[in-house]
Amino acid sequence: MSQEKKFPMRILVASDGSAPSALAVDLAGEIATATGSELHLLHVTLISRYIYPDVLSKAQVDRIRSESQTRLDAEVARIKKAGLVLTKSHLRLGRTDVEILTLAEELDVGMIVLGNRSGDAIKRILLGNDAESVVRHAHCPVMVVRDE
Repeated sequence: MSQEKKFPMRILVASDGSAPSALAVDLAGEIATATGSELHLLHVTLISRYIYPDVLSKAQVDRIRSESQTRLDAEVARIKKAGLVLTKSHLRLGRTDVEILTLAEELDVGMIVLGNRSGDAIKRILLGNDAESVVRHAHCPVMVVRDE
């Protein structure tokens, strides 16, 4: 009656350009390559509850989207240069934790990988912690990568 466990066939890794997220991308890429899993890269640009998209002009939203796409394209190039295989990249505007969780559900991923900038306690209390929220609410295992 033993069930054979298989590694997740789809891995979602979130990148924000920070050192911890670069480590997370590298690790997720290595895991995906070693296991033959799909690797999906997500970059989220924060549009918070204080900056509603409907109060921004179309030009402002287009500028934000363009700048975000440039960051995502740079990360895709870095991944390819490292020899890792990327299935697809995704760009979202919104709250980081919500967008990670939403895309993870849409893609039915088996694992989420993200970096964590620990910051100090005051920042975590005031701003919240996206990694903690993802871990708490994800439908699948989450690997949080920290730099030292």
